[in-house]
Amino acid sequence: MWTCALCNQTFKNSNQIHYCGDKTINDFLIGKSETTVGLFNHFILKYNEIGDIKLQATKSMIALVANKRFAYIIKLGKDFMDVVFPFNEPFDDNYCFRKIAAVPESNDYNHHLRIYLPEDVNDEVITYMKKAYINGKNI
Repeated sequence: MWTCALCNQTFKNSNQIHYCGDKTINDFLIGKSETTVGLFNHFILKYNEIGDIKLQATKSMIALVANKRFAYIIKLGKDFMDVVFPFNEPFDDNYCFRKIAAVPESNDYNHHLRIYLPEDVNDEVITYMKKAYINGKNI
């Protein structure tokens, strides 16, 4: 594990390229609707039931971290939240992902999830949340 001396974020790879800015999680929540903040809090609560996580604010999104980053909240909309889970294979047989896209120059596939209601974090989604968390624990 490598820790950046400027921002104290930890990474799997030494000198990993990242954002050392002063953005916080609250910066992403400012001005968001009660619905969206509630979805965010519900999602994080569900992840804390799976295991210990940290949140890292980046320039444009919120990363969820175990030993490494394993999921990303990429958009907090008016009444929804978009999450991306990177996996090394496409999980095409599902009802929850609205898009699965190969990451250029990588063996990864980004699985895009849009959450409108707390109930959208259902058993199927939790299964993928656990898979992503396990990826984040493996170094």
